[in-house]
Amino acid sequence: MLAAAGRSDWRIVAGRHASDAERHAADELSRYLAEIGGAALSVVTDDTRRQPREIWVGDSGRWSRDTEGLRDEPGAEGFIIRTGTDHLLIAGEGRRGTLYGVYDFLERHLGCRWFAPGVSHIPRRERIETGPIDERQGPAFEYREPYAFEALDPDWAARNKCNGHFPAFEARHGGGVRYALPFVHTFNVLVPVEQYYDTHPEYFSEVNGVRLRHETQLCLAHPDVFALTLARIRAWLAAHREVSIVSVSQNDWDNPCQCVACRAVDAEEGNFSGSLIRFVNRIAEAIEPDYPHVAIDTLAYQYTRRAPRCVRPRPNVIVRLCTIECCFSHPLETCGEKMLLKRQRGTGATLTEDLIAWGRICRRVYIWDYVTNFANYVLPFPNLGVLGANVRLFARNHVKGVFEQGANPPGGGGEFAGLRAWVLARLLWNPDADADSLIAEYLHGVYGRGGAPLLRYIKALQRLVQAQGLHASIYDRPDSAYLTRDLLAVAVSCFDEAEQLAEDEAVLTRIKRARLPVRFAQLSALPLDATDRERLLGEFEADAAAAGITQLSEHIPLARTMHYLRQGIHLTHFARYDGGWSPFDNPWPVGEPAANRG
Repeated sequence: MLAAAGRSDWRIVAGRHASDAERHAADELSRYLAEIGGAALSVVTDDTRRQPREIWVGDSGRWSRDTEGLRDEPGAEGFIIRTGTDHLLIAGEGRRGTLYGVYDFLERHLGCRWFAPGVSHIPRRERIETGPIDERQGPAFEYREPYAFEALDPDWAARNKCNGHFPAFEARHGGGVRYALPFVHTFNVLVPVEQYYDTHPEYFSEVNGVRLRHETQLCLAHPDVFALTLARIRAWLAAHREVSIVSVSQNDWDNPCQCVACRAVDAEEGNFSGSLIRFVNRIAEAIEPDYPHVAIDTLAYQYTRRAPRCVRPRPNVIVRLCTIECCFSHPLETCGEKMLLKRQRGTGATLTEDLIAWGRICRRVYIWDYVTNFANYVLPFPNLGVLGANVRLFARNHVKGVFEQGANPPGGGGEFAGLRAWVLARLLWNPDADADSLIAEYLHGVYGRGGAPLLRYIKALQRLVQAQGLHASIYDRPDSAYLTRDLLAVAVSCFDEAEQLAEDEAVLTRIKRARLPVRFAQLSALPLDATDRERLLGEFEADAAAAGITQLSEHIPLARTMHYLRQGIHLTHFARYDGGWSPFDNPWPVGEPAANRG
């Protein structure tokens, strides 16, 4: 028994040379044990005299790492939780393992949950006790990043065992997996077209006999391009010793180089990924002697999604396979739709087939997955039923890291974005976790009694897309086939009930924020001459702004999307021009068939 009636004769022991993360782990354990049972356990170092009833946190003179069999390898994050006759040991591998072990102990053995920044469940107990424990855990993936605004808080991320690039981790969190910036689409930063095109157009893509200035890629066969890229990467690494991954990846548009030299390589390899992987391999080989801990990351994305025929990525190369073209309402493994975005090239294969092909030749495959509607963040998106199946697919195929891109604009606001982030954090640590149970637990933890009707609504949407075979892309409109009048009526009824069941004002506020996507779908379906349409639009815009929402569509300010909506125009996606991103005026008038998208 660790505590009873607000008293405890246990104490926490950390090593006198403990890392910042181990000291933080000991402090967090003491803090939460006091919050749960009212007993404040002191934290001492291992140069104090040993006594019975100690919790050993991290490396210390109280135990032997060799005896316990913990690895001491870069990137390791596993941990053990083990009871002895008069002690409890919580210790882990690498910079973060001990901290994760403490949070796992608090979560699984004492019932703590950290659902969202500012929303947690810390149980209160008269007695804190556990039975015998002998556990060893490690993550399924070396890199785990549910990327949404709601998941950027570093305390939330650490407590949910995420280790991605974007949370502002401090030393006390054990850091994270650090990319050099920019995070992706780096060709134009490595060899800027603005700097070199006028004097060296040959550095850039040749398409139909013309070297492109706009929406160009790099000529990967040119020796100067290699030299400039390598020099830029060496400068980045010299300035940022914390970096462990550098992205060398295509710009976010088409137009791979088709000069004679590049075309010959890609013909031999059977795909544009051939010239890319050969180039990336050369960079990776060049930096390895000086930076053996650094990997070069590239993309299998759109025109490079298919694996090459001959070349093999080096061990210090990461290939991030992207799911952008896929359907997200059905599991990737079983959906028969090979290419939902019809304007994309396609590979002639399903995502699963391409994943298997990359897995055969690459030791470190990462996934870039998409879990929101980028054209309309604040719109119901029917992918909650496939999260578990997709993560398990990745794990079965030996994927090493997963980036789950959700709605990330300042203020957040994506439909159930916090729910997705929390569920994905758990699945990325343990793909065998029950996603349905996790969804239900989050809804109850965040929305209280109102969680039950919200779960009914989510399940109704899942049943609809499954029963009718309705696909969902990440650029869907508000008049998509799954947003039926009947479905929205169910949603309204469920949210009405949830609001009535809210226990307090804080829960009611969270329920009303979660209702904004349903309101957005309703408003988008209103005829232009509907009574009170302008008033309802104004109220929605005010409520969205009050909730901190800054964008309803990727890169497009809230006010601009509302401007379109007032005209009866839907947004589908955004355009790219002049080598950069811009808000896209790509309107689809109400009534135009959604099948014209593609």
